[in-house]
Amino acid sequence: MALLLEDRLYIQNNTQEIKTLIFDFGGVLIDLDKERSVQNFTKLGIQGIDSLLSNWCQKGVFLRFEEGNITSEEFLNEIRRMSTRTISDDEIKAAFFSFLVDLPHYKLDLIAQLRNHYQIFLLSNINELIYNYCIEHYFYARGKTMDDYFDKQYLSFQMHICKPKKEIYLKMLQDSGIHPEETLFLEDGEQNIHTAQLLGINTFFTLPNENFSSLFDIPLLKRF
Repeated sequence: MALLLEDRLYIQNNTQEIKTLIFDFGGVLIDLDKERSVQNFTKLGIQGIDSLLSNWCQKGVFLRFEEGNITSEEFLNEIRRMSTRTISDDEIKAAFFSFLVDLPHYKLDLIAQLRNHYQIFLLSNINELIYNYCIEHYFYARGKTMDDYFDKQYLSFQMHICKPKKEIYLKMLQDSGIHPEETLFLEDGEQNIHTAQLLGINTFFTLPNENFSSLFDIPLLKRF
């Protein structure tokens, strides 16, 4: 049985007001389908992807890519070498991008409303290829940019570190100047939630494909 919304909201004892919202990208804003992507990689003659791909933190070549330690070209070449047949960049990208289902309009509409009342950040384990795909298909295609929704973006491939390592949170806190007790982090990875809580950040654990709009009807968060 799924936990109730209130049961997934963790508020620190010293929190009196929330001024900043931090969203994860994939799994919170963007709906994901890992199995579809794994199946499409398998069709390309690539085995073992299931053990490397995750909704929260990748392994192997995917982790190195999300930490920005290899380029897009190097990533594509490494994936190509894993295949039992000759495959193109476009085939690899199509399999990879099939991990993404959609970024529902209502979530962007919600963020647009929330931005009138909160500072809004993005903190994401993400790579260059997926990020650029999302920008093109979920923002530019709708006549929008990331800056229309987020005051600042903290991206693993640019910061060269991934959640749940505490350093990525510390870098964000130091750069932004926000106070952990005045911040709420919406995240779908339990380890990532745990690290944030240890650093004094309030958290909300999201479920797959969840419409969490009602979270902002809770008195502490209600602004409109």
